[in-house]
Amino acid sequence: MSGYIYFRILGYVVTITLQVGNWIVMTQPISQDVMADSKVRGFVDMRSRFLTHWTVFVQIFYALTGLSCDVLTLLNSKRNYEPPRFLKGFRDTFFAAIVWPSTLLVFTFFWTLYVLDRKLIYPPFLDKILAPASNHIMHTAIVPSALWELYFQPRSVPKSHKKNLIHMILYYALYLSVFIYTYVEKGKWVYPIFQKIYGTIYFYIVLVFVSVLCLLYYYLQWPLTSKAWASLEKQKTKRKIR
Repeated sequence: MSGYIYFRILGYVVTITLQVGNWIVMTQPISQDVMADSKVRGFVDMRSRFLTHWTVFVQIFYALTGLSCDVLTLLNSKRNYEPPRFLKGFRDTFFAAIVWPSTLLVFTFFWTLYVLDRKLIYPPFLDKILAPASNHIMHTAIVPSALWELYFQPRSVPKSHKKNLIHMILYYALYLSVFIYTYVEKGKWVYPIFQKIYGTIYFYIVLVFVSVLCLLYYYLQWPLTSKAWASLEKQKTKRKIR
């Protein structure tokens, strides 16, 4: 049993505590004065349709899955127990195809637009209901969580990426359908930037660019994983020599 299991458990517990705690804080009742703002009401009404919130729930679900695998391993450590193959396979595919790409996409897309013009992604009225800490937990803390898992979960580069890519495409197709349905239902886009560029060629350019980013981020994880675990194997060898 690898000693890295304790680091993974720590990462899972921190992720669950941080994200669930933040979600509880964000879903507290909002005062009537603040809710009088139609923009605030619109945000609250569409809260579940933001990719950020999808990514937060994805991270929580993954952390629960990973925690289950590692706790089962610890409880049965004397019997050289291995979690069920389907559970490990699901965990690895879920991270590679959904958790990692969506985490990097949300982080880069949000903060790039925020720096350029926050009105395109995080309008000032949100300051009435979201504290800066909550913003960073949703859009910044997700990256260390993903990196922690990448560097402490043993993985190898798959011989074929077909399965992972299919899962990734299906996930984003599902979100895109919700994204488009929201416009059909409410007559406005989830994110202000699309409200501004809809009807121009830039609307389609941004959608294509986001798709390309997802693909690039998916493939980025493999050289990072190989490098991380090559380094860790060297450390193991040195310890054995000592």
